[in-house]
Amino acid sequence: MEIKKVHIPNARLVEGRSYPFRILKIVSLGPGEDWFVMQDPNGYKILVPENFYRQYGFKPGQTLMCRVDKINCNGRMFLEPEHPHYKEGETYDFELVSKGRRKNIINQDERYFIVRDVFSNEWKVRTYDRMLWEDPPFRIPCKVRRIKKGKLFLIIAGEEVRHPDLKPGQIYPFTIVDETINPDDGHSYYILEDVTGSKHLLRKKYYMHYGFRKGQRIDCRVDKFASEGFYLLEPMHPCYETGNIYRLPVERVEELVFTDGFTQKVLVLTDCFGEEVKVFSDDKVAAYLLNKGSVEARVSRIRKSRLELEIDVSGFE
Repeated sequence: MEIKKVHIPNARLVEGRSYPFRILKIVSLGPGEDWFVMQDPNGYKILVPENFYRQYGFKPGQTLMCRVDKINCNGRMFLEPEHPHYKEGETYDFELVSKGRRKNIINQDERYFIVRDVFSNEWKVRTYDRMLWEDPPFRIPCKVRRIKKGKLFLIIAGEEVRHPDLKPGQIYPFTIVDETINPDDGHSYYILEDVTGSKHLLRKKYYMHYGFRKGQRIDCRVDKFASEGFYLLEPMHPCYETGNIYRLPVERVEELVFTDGFTQKVLVLTDCFGEEVKVFSDDKVAAYLLNKGSVEARVSRIRKSRLELEIDVSGFE
């Protein structure tokens, strides 16, 4: 088995950290496809979509802080430029535009406000406080829970949503009662019902290979409460359990070659569905496994049906 070299057109930075990037210019790759050409601290370039951040007022020549949101196993890096006015975890007063009430897609009675930010963008923020909704102030204090692609994810300051019967990290039984398309994002979801009769959403695209059907009972781990107002659920994998060790076939070994000379070995394994699972590896382990047909790995996490694996390196020392 040969090592497949994959050239990555950027330098290796650390996921989750922020770095100064300089905007060199704006280029157009087609109608409505304008991109910032950003230069990282090592002098290497990366493209960032301009349309998400148009109202930020960024100009060529400007240096700004960007968080490395994610580096996938293909070496592709995703940046989130620092918002000029808002920071995640901080609370700000937003101008109240309007309020509304509706039945959401899982038939819950939902009260919400439409608020306006400093750029006059309008955002919907759900409230669970009936009295606040009935008599709101002119400015609503909201906590910025997340900023992604320039979009603000807000919650009302001081409002914490707790389900009396569901706790993050625990596993509970659910029944698939229906499927629907969420008009807010256009995505397809399974509608799950817990033992109390409460409804929950599960993004369909990540679990189609599980073969779920209406009326089926499944166990899910409660991950956390999302900014969108629903619990994030992770169905138990048909083949694997978190914490257990399994032997998986080695499909190939890749070497990511970054523009600053940094290299990173990646083991490409296959799961029980034939899906690729990529695991970062040091050179010694990769060399040992180069001509092996399989490897034992511990499942550290399962998220959106994808395995996150840890390989025990003690046997290679």
